[in-house]
Amino acid sequence: MITRSKQALRALVADYVEAMRLFSRNAWLFLAALGVQSLGIGILVTVFGIYVKTAGLSEAVVGDAEGSAAMASAVVCLMVAPLIAVFGYRRLFILAAVLFGLARIGQAGIPEAGAILAFGAMYGSGDGFMQAAPVSFLAENSQPAERSHLYTADLFIRVVAAMLGGVIGGLLPSAFGIALSHVDALRATAAFGGALFLVSAIPLLLMRERVGHPRHAIRHYFDTMRGFRSWPHVARLFVPQVLISVGAGLIMPFVSLYLKEQLGATLGQVGLIQGASQLAMGIAALGAPWLGKRLGFVRATALAEAASLPFLAAIPFVTSLWVAGLVFFMRSAFMNMSWPTWNRYTMEHVPGRERPIVAGMVSFSWAISWLAGSALGGRLMAYSYTVPYGIATALYAAGALATWLMLRNHEAPPADLEQA
Repeated sequence: MITRSKQALRALVADYVEAMRLFSRNAWLFLAALGVQSLGIGILVTVFGIYVKTAGLSEAVVGDAEGSAAMASAVVCLMVAPLIAVFGYRRLFILAAVLFGLARIGQAGIPEAGAILAFGAMYGSGDGFMQAAPVSFLAENSQPAERSHLYTADLFIRVVAAMLGGVIGGLLPSAFGIALSHVDALRATAAFGGALFLVSAIPLLLMRERVGHPRHAIRHYFDTMRGFRSWPHVARLFVPQVLISVGAGLIMPFVSLYLKEQLGATLGQVGLIQGASQLAMGIAALGAPWLGKRLGFVRATALAEAASLPFLAAIPFVTSLWVAGLVFFMRSAFMNMSWPTWNRYTMEHVPGRERPIVAGMVSFSWAISWLAGSALGGRLMAYSYTVPYGIATALYAAGALATWLMLRNHEAPPADLEQA
């Protein structure tokens, strides 16, 4: 048994090493930028909600900040395809990094509700590019042989960096607190996270890309829209995506507040638990290609989502902080292990020229649903930190069922895809 497990592990490592040798220069540079951004995200996930509440604002402001970001992100997602056609991926990614950094530094510098919402919209504008464009960018900068592993590496790097960011976010306020008040230490930590976004522009500047003439690019975009043939595919993706995104919006922006206010966690403990949850995502992501091969994409995705439900449902009933940490760890691992295969499925079922459009539409559905969930979640959390988890569990269960029902008969790409 042990020998067989060692052989399987060696085979898995060899499989990844072989695939990583095929990654393009642009793909590596993009993964480096994502790693730096995710480090900043991990810091902000830990401290932002606590910073807003410590500054004298309510949970509703946290939800509304997420909502304003989601609204701007949704609008940008719909515009991404023509923007990619005119400006290319590289310029949009650099712009996103700058918007990310300025927005988070602005939110840290002006702790007022109006400013936090306005800078949230700025953050969301950058997030729209980074939600919709990476999936198609990685598809365009890879071949089928390494694509599934590239999507897995994308998620793995994000979550490992976010894990480190979560731990750092829990420790930095104490370090800054030597010379600053508690709220100012939180502000400084949030600003540090924003500065990391600006740093992430450096590897993006090193990417190489050839962009066609804008007039030809726009004509190509409208020609693609006139002949767009992926509506049924997009519709099938929308249903589970919307259900799960609303559920995620209800709870995910408020996890740090839940741990601190409901379970009495310190900032260091919040950062550790948030980081461990991100680590769970990274570990689970490594098994995504293997799981997809063994079970098929649809079954693997639906089963992984369903497996997370008992842990999500248990959260409101847990009174021990460390048991809660374990439950969050398991929920995160199961719920997110299917994202690499989901992204591959999303792109490989559509013609190459339609990928940016489909990615934008799918990201739009996620962003607009997150807007609804976070706006409602902020108001519910002001009254109860536990009720939103029950609603989210029901929505996640409906999303897992919808994944199975909507996609089970569409496992393989259309037979005529190569001729499209």
